[in-house]
Amino acid sequence: MAPTQRIHHIGLLVADLELAIERWSLATGYTFSEIGRYRTDFYVDRSNEQPHHHDARIAFSKEGPPHIELMEFHGEGTHSARNGEGIHHLGFMDHPAVEERKRELAGSGMGCDGMALDEDGNILLWFTQKEDLHGIRLEFVSPVPQPIVMDDGRPAYTDGRGFPSLWPPEEQP
Repeated sequence: MAPTQRIHHIGLLVADLELAIERWSLATGYTFSEIGRYRTDFYVDRSNEQPHHHDARIAFSKEGPPHIELMEFHGEGTHSARNGEGIHHLGFMDHPAVEERKRELAGSGMGCDGMALDEDGNILLWFTQKEDLHGIRLEFVSPVPQPIVMDDGRPAYTDGRGFPSLWPPEEQP
């Protein structure tokens, strides 16, 4: 079994990202990042098992962990409107061995509900199937820079490691 990690964020799927940021900020007092996009041409999910374009709009709370990640409906698969609004996943960041964890959990009967790959086919992030864990996915994110850009397409800010961030350097959590 892989070492236990703490939950980094709770991913919520929403219909309208700007409205969700407004309401979650009002209800919790949390501050949310600028809107960004998880943008890749190498996403695989049950809607299309061939690598395809994925362009999900996202924002993270500064408060945490666990942080709140708000994700707007996108596409026909993992982030589609047919999944409905609500808790989408529990996220584990900087997981040291995502591919090994995927194999371990597959050996226990847990399936894949989506994953982002790099150009060489290595897993950047992976979602378990929600049916396997009582309606909630787990997300395992590898410790490499993720394909994140700002909402308008410009490059994301960078954090202390040089990884993409939705927070300006002076505001990073």
